[in-house]
Amino acid sequence: MLPGAGTVGRVAGRLRDVVRGDGNHTPRPALRAPKTSFNGRLSPHRRFAFGQISLDRVKAVKTAHACTVNDVIVSMCAGAVRRWLLEHDELPEESLVAQVPISVRSSEEAGTYGNRIMLMGAPLFTDVEDPIERLLRTHEALQMMKDRHSALPAELLQDTNHFIPPAVFSRAARLTFSLATSGAGRPTWNLVISNVPGPQFPLYCAGARLEANYPVSVITDAMGLNITVMSYCGHLDFGIVADREQMKDVWCLIGWLEDGLAELEPTPAPKKAASRRKATRARSGTKRKKTSPKPTAG
Repeated sequence: MLPGAGTVGRVAGRLRDVVRGDGNHTPRPALRAPKTSFNGRLSPHRRFAFGQISLDRVKAVKTAHACTVNDVIVSMCAGAVRRWLLEHDELPEESLVAQVPISVRSSEEAGTYGNRIMLMGAPLFTDVEDPIERLLRTHEALQMMKDRHSALPAELLQDTNHFIPPAVFSRAARLTFSLATSGAGRPTWNLVISNVPGPQFPLYCAGARLEANYPVSVITDAMGLNITVMSYCGHLDFGIVADREQMKDVWCLIGWLEDGLAELEPTPAPKKAASRRKATRARSGTKRKKTSPKPTAG
């Protein structure tokens, strides 16, 4: 958002590569989030929508296209948001950028309390019309970002947050949101897409079974749309939160998520004519001849 910050960052990266002798390093493509109607100042009011999709269907798409479940979910969300923008005649030429939280918890910290996450900026490729191409490009972009962030120490983000005084961090955050929602500024991210893996076995509370777990997450200035999904017991539970004034309709996104998954599903292979004829002969061979019932006396 700050003028010249991107240029300074790219120059610093090139200098680092020169010092390390990594002349063949491919620079990260610049992510510039365009402005949309849900990237302004928040009102006090919210809209909420929720829905459920089969996890097995998402896994089938994942297997068919050699990607991950998270890739499919992000691509589905991108397709739904792209359709919303088209319906409102405001699809930008540039791709939207999503904030994607990822866990940096190490294997030694499994089962411990507390949050250890890092926020990635991921392109949604909303400028790509073909859903399959959008999925494949999403897979490549997310894999590249995972590889880049895996090279950072897991304690880096946590140590930095401990170093910054809370009062300074709060003022910096307010300044950041003010710049993002100003006329000359740009948002860092357009929306949040968060995928939280959950247990694949039923949970109970006082004997009552949990049927679904629809998340209700947060939105901020310059980022008035949040799509969070939690997997549970064989299905995906989507929770969509948006600013009431910025997005007049959000329930349509639930149906468009379903449509986006259908566009990615592999089409079943057509049966061969010979197999159909063989099956027909097998059925006709076992079919019994009908006889009329004999009349009974009396």
